[in-house]
Amino acid sequence: MADYDKVILPGQEGKIDVKIHGHKIRPGRFNKAYTVKTNDPENSRLVLSIMGDIKKVFDVSKPLSISGFKDEKLKLETIVSNLLTEKIHIKDARWSVKSKGTKEFEERIGFKLKTVKKGEKYQITVWNKKDLPPGHYMADLVLTTDFDRLKEKSIPVRITITPDVEVHPKTLHLGEMMVPEGTSRSFDRTFRVIATRGDSLKVLRVIPDTEDITINIKEIHPGKSYQGTIRVRPPKMVGRYNSSFKIITNYPGYEELDVFVKGVVRAGTPKQQVGSKR
Repeated sequence: MADYDKVILPGQEGKIDVKIHGHKIRPGRFNKAYTVKTNDPENSRLVLSIMGDIKKVFDVSKPLSISGFKDEKLKLETIVSNLLTEKIHIKDARWSVKSKGTKEFEERIGFKLKTVKKGEKYQITVWNKKDLPPGHYMADLVLTTDFDRLKEKSIPVRITITPDVEVHPKTLHLGEMMVPEGTSRSFDRTFRVIATRGDSLKVLRVIPDTEDITINIKEIHPGKSYQGTIRVRPPKMVGRYNSSFKIITNYPGYEELDVFVKGVVRAGTPKQQVGSKR
């Protein structure tokens, strides 16, 4: 980005300040060009070239990223190394207040900053203090340094907790359901129920919340996966269609799984319906 004097009086000088954001440029030599347009007929267009060298200050031995299940003990470690010849001391660390899910990290994720070699190498350890519900958790661990040109260094932490039982997809999108006026029509979709670990999953029954829905489900791999087919015969009322059904299982903590059904009911003539059946 550039900041400049917009008006330069006759016989005087103007100044252009250019700011380079090093974290947006790959380490190494760089060359940037800026075009300056003026009302001077002899110098209506000037090109300024800026060259420099971006130096990487810190290197991280491995990303702080892990996946697992909610009852697992998760632990991450990485080494932060100073790549410059001068010593840089990491004084403190904290979770970034701007990070998504920071509150969950503060309550459930612990970290420790340890000096391996003062001014050169530091170890970061991250672990879960409590079980995390299934989902994706993201935050930045901000390191405070005594280096004037890089006061803070952010290291992303990413944790994915996989549920023991998953439904794919969790929402069945039927799209636009074209129904001939004065008649009815059905639309099908398939889904799967999967045990991501273990082999004792049993689907006991499926409960739709409306008579518009019928569901057939069969076991594909014993104790591991099921495949279901939902048939929707929407009402004659035109408009948005929202429904759901519950999958009842024997799996502790996953006894009821909600699946949502969405679409739009349209009334149409036979000509409009060509290719619309699903």
